[in-house]
Amino acid sequence: MLSNKWISVVAAVIFLASCFFPWLVIESKNLVISGVDATGTTWGKPGYMSLILISIYLIMTLIQTNWAHRTALFMGAINVAWILRTFFLLSSCQSGECPSRQPAFWVYLFTGILLLVLVLLRQVKPPKNANGPATA
Repeated sequence: MLSNKWISVVAAVIFLASCFFPWLVIESKNLVISGVDATGTTWGKPGYMSLILISIYLIMTLIQTNWAHRTALFMGAINVAWILRTFFLLSSCQSGECPSRQPAFWVYLFTGILLLVLVLLRQVKPPKNANGPATA
């Protein structure tokens, strides 16, 4: 599935770009939160972890070996867990204030899940058996 690999690359680039756009707006404090800039909050910069995980995922997607596929699967799963943690932590209402979610936050969520699904659908070559039957 050559097209699956390139769809993964395009989705990963879109995912990486979504980390730099505004995710949330907290109107009462005049804050605009993105994945790499959460100034004024105590949430840190959650987009940096996703940038690292998806960069490794992207490299492993381009390598056609079983160990690279397994590594990409692991990175995709850890990234989805991080995305869900970030989504629920940042977008939850606190002290009666609910931040408004921006479209890039939804792109961040859906492309992260799409990347995991794409790595699950990728076909893997079976390992060669060194002790298999001899051919003449």
